[in-house]
Amino acid sequence: RDAVINSDGVNVVPEVWSVKDKIKQFSETFRSGSWVGATGKPLTNVVSVGIGGSFLGPLFVHTALQTDPEAAESAKGRQLRFLANVDPVDVARSIKDLDPETTLVVVVSKTFTTAETMLNARTIKEWIVSSLGPQAVSKHMIAVST
Repeated sequence: RDAVINSDGVNVVPEVWSVKDKIKQFSETFRSGSWVGATGKPLTNVVSVGIGGSFLGPLFVHTALQTDPEAAESAKGRQLRFLANVDPVDVARSIKDLDPETTLVVVVSKTFTTAETMLNARTIKEWIVSSLGPQAVSKHMIAVST
């Protein structure tokens, strides 16, 4: 936290730590079960929506953490699925047997302009809205960017 890394004459370290602290706070809130869905049920399923690096990065982290005993223990009772293709069959497969009431959708994108990612995000959003109503989106969808 005390390092100095200048970019265009500005120390970016405090901003980086501010973002990391927000990520940690959200992650701990989610893992603890304090972040619940619109109906008050705990969120136990996650669908990660992204293409290219926005798919591969989270997939690599997920794969690496599967070998970590502490991470594996923390993941018990939860499942993570990835949606990285606009094929309607893949969309259906990614949400098959999931309950919108217990699902969090994480849309990962650098720019939020990738057509495939945005189509998948809209499709999954409609799945949530059709089941839980438009007010549920803020409890069941989050975005991750640079």
